[in-house]
Amino acid sequence: MSLTALYRHVRDHLQAAGVTASVVFGNREPAKQINQGAGRANRVVIAPGDDGGALGGYDAPAKPGRNPRPLWDWLLVARVYVWTYDASAPQDEAVQWDAVVELHERVVEAIHSFTAGFYKLSAPRRLGPIEKRFGEELVFLLEYAQPVCALPRPRREPIAAQGQTLLVTPAGEEQGC
Repeated sequence: MSLTALYRHVRDHLQAAGVTASVVFGNREPAKQINQGAGRANRVVIAPGDDGGALGGYDAPAKPGRNPRPLWDWLLVARVYVWTYDASAPQDEAVQWDAVVELHERVVEAIHSFTAGFYKLSAPRRLGPIEKRFGEELVFLLEYAQPVCALPRPRREPIAAQGQTLLVTPAGEEQGC
């Protein structure tokens, strides 16, 4: 469950839903103008870390006992930028606000389906100047648990002790981190 896998999931999820917003990854992307989606603006940026560069902390693993064995859960922090523009009414703030709220909701839905509920969102904040705004943009922080795993140890045979079978893995490998 890496951050780049989350980015790809959000991109594919929005594309499958018919959303034309561009979804990009990286710390340099929020400042770029060349990564806008159809109709200008209309993009989602997922960037590692908070505004100060912090990437989160560690916690005990939520799902111990898997193979590969999780050593820690990295409570990874990322910034998620949502920028929209509705050309049907460029000067109408209500129309622009509705557009950013709709894309925000679709992005959160995609995040939720990927992280299976193991995430937290910060309060979103508005970006950009108040006058001469182009569309509407907001940013929020995403924190989710990404397992830090030990090297996988394949099991080919059942684990047995004193003649009793204790654990059987039919395929020899479990779904891991």
